[in-house]
Amino acid sequence: MNTTGRSPGQALANIPGFADARIEARLSDGPTNASYQLELSGRRYVLRIDKPEAAGLGLDRVNEKLIAEAASTAGLSPAPLYFEPAEGLYLREFQEGRNWTPSDLENPENMTRLARLLRTLHSLEPVGAVFDPLAAARRYAAQLDTAQARLILDRAEKQVKKLAAGSPRPALCHNDLVCQNVLEGERLMLIDWEYAGIGDPFFDLAVLVQHHGLDEPLARCLLENYLERTVNSGEFERLSQQCGFYQCLLQLWNLRTV
Repeated sequence: MNTTGRSPGQALANIPGFADARIEARLSDGPTNASYQLELSGRRYVLRIDKPEAAGLGLDRVNEKLIAEAASTAGLSPAPLYFEPAEGLYLREFQEGRNWTPSDLENPENMTRLARLLRTLHSLEPVGAVFDPLAAARRYAAQLDTAQARLILDRAEKQVKKLAAGSPRPALCHNDLVCQNVLEGERLMLIDWEYAGIGDPFFDLAVLVQHHGLDEPLARCLLENYLERTVNSGEFERLSQQCGFYQCLLQLWNLRTV
């Protein structure tokens, strides 16, 4: 990325009208990017600056921009104000509210609300590129190049083979449904679309379930409200299989980003 070593002030100098913005706080500092809260003329914004690792982990910012714009048009996400993939810069208006925590997921009413939001997302016209989580697992394993990574990848590939039959219609998915990416404000929204793409909607649900260790009653609550009907055994089994695959993917990710 062109943003290697670039400070927030240097980044803002390249965004029209934002050279005088004030950095109020650093919101996050992860392996692929850092985010900052800004203030300009009494309004607040969020600026994300990529790190070189973003490219190494296969993040497609052009695709993210397309999907973020579609999600914001549908009222599911804040709208991008400035998004320049080549520079690794993303600016949006700050949204009042709070990010969910794991305790929010323990409330069946919240699970119902989130299930409805995901059903809306998955019903949108699919745009952007296909997200292949198995390709991501293979990329992480190749980068690690260890016996442990190869064993995890083998388990992941076996899980995917079980999923081959009866795949649901591909849908526009978020693919990173950790609770911090759920924003509670005037309405429920999703943020951070960097892994979004067209894929299996059950993978989206599995990320939420497996990442947070949700028990079976909460998982069934999520799936039943998502489908708006009683869940059959095959559907719950598919969710369970995707949970098994996501567990492998997460293990590889964690090893890759240590």
